[in-house]
Amino acid sequence: MEELIICVAPVPGEKQEEKFPGRLDTADELIRSFEAGASIGHLHVRDGQLLQTTDTGVFRRELERVHTRCPLIIEGSTGGTPEHRMEERCVSFTVPGVEMGSLNAGSVNLWDGVYGNKINDIRYYARELQSRKLKPFIDCFDLSHFSNVKKLEVEGLVARPYVFGFVFDIPNSLPYTDRHLDIFLEEMPPESVWFAVRHHAEGAGSFRYALEKGGHIRVGFEDGPFLSDRRRARSNAELVEDIVRAAEQVGRKVVGPERARQIMGLQPWR
Repeated sequence: MEELIICVAPVPGEKQEEKFPGRLDTADELIRSFEAGASIGHLHVRDGQLLQTTDTGVFRRELERVHTRCPLIIEGSTGGTPEHRMEERCVSFTVPGVEMGSLNAGSVNLWDGVYGNKINDIRYYARELQSRKLKPFIDCFDLSHFSNVKKLEVEGLVARPYVFGFVFDIPNSLPYTDRHLDIFLEEMPPESVWFAVRHHAEGAGSFRYALEKGGHIRVGFEDGPFLSDRRRARSNAELVEDIVRAAEQVGRKVVGPERARQIMGLQPWR
């Protein structure tokens, strides 16, 4: 039975109430998602109001709470906001307990603006990850982004085997189709691990083809709040459970963090 890693991105990128009305306890959401079947938590550095910040105080406390309860793999995001400098977008890498970091492989349209990731910026993030011995979670939003990964490989800034996130349905960027996913898979270097990420997905049914193709899955309120039956999820754990049920239908075995670390080439949890 083919194994499946589930990543959860628990906090909405837009205003919180658009995807999760009310308060959200990030650490509790991560712990409950782990109990439901998630192995990775994708986290931005946020303050007590869930707004992006460069102050890692809340972030540190959340990770401590999580890791006293479970061995969830934490992937720190370099998302940031437009006013954040490159070094500010990397502050999550400085926090103990972070094992992976997002490496956006290029720029992409985002609503009426551009999510900018210039090649020299990408090099900077890759060096930061490399210097801290963190595994890059390489997000590809477009076919051209594979060329940037090849450049980084030639320059010795990233090394195989890779962990990719194939990101679709960003507003005004590349929409998901099965054919688009197939093209990404054709370009992907051999022996890579890959995750399907779909913004505004409508439940686990949106990931059926990816599950059948052997992909791993990211869900969470950052990406979309809806379950397969079109209901709005009450927690991130419900979104994880939705994927677990879909995995059973296609014969995939959900694995925990220890096995996920082995699959992705991470060091054992200490």
